[in-house]
Amino acid sequence: MHQLPKRGIWTDQPASKWEDALVSGNGSHGVMVFGDPVHDTVIGNHCRLYLPQGNSYDLPDMAPYLEEMRKIIREQGYEKAISFYYQKAKELGYQGLTMSDPSHPGFHMHIETDHQKYTDYKRSINYETGELSVSYKVNEQSYVRRTFVSQDCNQIIHYLSPGNYTIKLTDYQDPKMSQTSMMDQQTIHTHFDYRYSEAGYDVLVDVIAEGVKPLSKAVGFEINSEKSVQIRMEIVPYKEKSERKIIKQSLSSSEDYPTLFAKHVSIHQEMFERVELTLATDQERQQQIWSLVEQAKQQGKITPVLLEKMYDAGRYMYICSAGELTPNLQGIWTGTFDPPWSGDFTFDTNVELSIAAALSSNLLEGLEGYFGLIKELMPGFRENAQKYYGARGVMAAIHSSNCGKHVHWNQEWPLHLWTCGAGWLAHWYYQYYRFTGDKLFLQHEVVPFLEDIVLFYEDFLIEDTDGPYRFTPSYSAENGAADNATQDIAVANEVLTNLSEAYQILGYPQEKVKKCREMRSKMPAYQVNEDGALKEWLTSEKGENYNHRHFSHLYPVFQSREFNNETDPEMWQAARTAFDKRLEAWLLNEDGDTTSTHGRMHSALCATQFHRHDLIEDIFRLLIDHNCFYSSLMMSHYNEQNVFNVDGNGALPQVVHEMLADFSNGRLTLLGAIPSSLPKGEITGIRLPNQMIINRLKWDTEAKHLELQIISQIDQEVKLYFPLYPEVEEHHQRISLQQNKQVSFVINL
Repeated sequence: MHQLPKRGIWTDQPASKWEDALVSGNGSHGVMVFGDPVHDTVIGNHCRLYLPQGNSYDLPDMAPYLEEMRKIIREQGYEKAISFYYQKAKELGYQGLTMSDPSHPGFHMHIETDHQKYTDYKRSINYETGELSVSYKVNEQSYVRRTFVSQDCNQIIHYLSPGNYTIKLTDYQDPKMSQTSMMDQQTIHTHFDYRYSEAGYDVLVDVIAEGVKPLSKAVGFEINSEKSVQIRMEIVPYKEKSERKIIKQSLSSSEDYPTLFAKHVSIHQEMFERVELTLATDQERQQQIWSLVEQAKQQGKITPVLLEKMYDAGRYMYICSAGELTPNLQGIWTGTFDPPWSGDFTFDTNVELSIAAALSSNLLEGLEGYFGLIKELMPGFRENAQKYYGARGVMAAIHSSNCGKHVHWNQEWPLHLWTCGAGWLAHWYYQYYRFTGDKLFLQHEVVPFLEDIVLFYEDFLIEDTDGPYRFTPSYSAENGAADNATQDIAVANEVLTNLSEAYQILGYPQEKVKKCREMRSKMPAYQVNEDGALKEWLTSEKGENYNHRHFSHLYPVFQSREFNNETDPEMWQAARTAFDKRLEAWLLNEDGDTTSTHGRMHSALCATQFHRHDLIEDIFRLLIDHNCFYSSLMMSHYNEQNVFNVDGNGALPQVVHEMLADFSNGRLTLLGAIPSSLPKGEITGIRLPNQMIINRLKWDTEAKHLELQIISQIDQEVKLYFPLYPEVEEHHQRISLQQNKQVSFVINL
């Protein structure tokens, strides 16, 4: 009755809260299913639903006060300067730190029965197909509930076994929106108008079954059907009332659940199977999820089968959540109108982690939603640059949903001083070109965005008397303010380098290339402190705070790959020392400032570059020991399942890819950070920069054996690097790749 998924999870425990729900999605719609056979709940989500709060998003015109602020920074320090700036903003009508409009659910549909005495309960997610399944028995009669979000018809489809049910929609009664419903035969049409904007959305629920009767005191139906029940649901948002679509009377069609599901699976499964990690047997995979977690806890380390499932869950999250937009803090799911940090797009770490594996996982189409989102927010980004710094170009907000304007700051959290956000977002634009070789995208999307960022730098940066630029004000994400935050310089270095390269690739005039190189040459040099560590602020006035979850100053390591142990050994060692200090004070310190899954993931992305396979083992163990995921394997921001948050899911596949095969600075690193708990396995289909694809990588460290099949879309020569097996490089130093010709070889480790 219940086919347990090989690629997925199952448990015999019902979910008591929405965070522990079964989840699915298609990049526009999301669905969550939780509860028990007596009272089940289906939550419909949509990527466009952000509830206007009626807050002012008018930016104070602070540009006239920038020079005075800079003078106060020079003469009295940042605390006085930020206080001055904040008071001026308040005088101009600024309302103080304001969250973006929060993500919210589209509807709650409750399904009730009299099945109190149920047995043999199971619920599962099949990551390969996107189907959610619930099964149980009542008096030896079997009941099944199945759900998926169609990649074909863009609807939520729910199946119930023949039987008696009551279904009804929750009346949200939220003061910030109105809700009106109409029932017509077997269809519910509910219309939602936002109070503080012209936007809103419609929900249609169509029941295809026998014996359907409307409820007299609620929005819903009684169902008494000797045939299976099919419920089709759709959320249709609009930004303006004039954009509201003509509502169809019914979503029903002659197609049954198997037919609709087959159409969906042909799309979803192809995406999921582009990359495959094999670490376990089918018998191991079919254990229930909490048994696998308990085994890992008892062993004190990640098990291959659990890591395989966490890896699959990360890619599943991205397939479900990316498409029309990009995953927000909660992917595409929420069951509350009050999510932490508004459940929005948070750009100082979280969005970047959620898309970390998009390119290497060969899910390129998911980034279309990311690029589209940035375009939608661009007017606000331009106004941020103009109003705060009197600059042309763009400055990204840290928090965004319906708007790109930056109003999430105050004296305690001066996040408006963090000016490198747009440059970090642009990283994926240039990487998309590097992975695909798409020169049209490079010319029409990458170059204009990079040029806008450089325009901001031209107007914002000042020159010290001894020549270099100075970033003032400057901020290292959520860890303090001082001139010349290292991440500011690192992002600017990457932006200017990428724009210069793009100009040369596209044949732009040499004057443009020269200008980028001149600006790049004026960037402050990285500095090393008395501990031998790369400084987080390149100024003598600011000391280090190692006890912090952000790793912003290690941007040249985990993100831009600006240098490595060969290109700049001295700076590489300084970065490694800075990393070790952060580990000691925060990650591996039980008294660290806060727990944070995103901090652990950035630790892991640094660990792959420093070839710290032992540390990756520790990070995986911390996630398990501190219960940082739900039964779906969607992760939590804090320990003990505290705050549903998916940025860790997005990053984990990238950690796996980098510890197995990683390419930067012309060097292909193989098994560079493979943990001892993964002595053998196989991965297929991962993409690398420079238009390479690893068709197959199979390893067995105990047998000291590695097999590689790699193909390149361009002619190139690649240097091989085996940091954990240095003796191998003596025999395997370089490989020549010819366009579209697979190269295969076997290496004895």
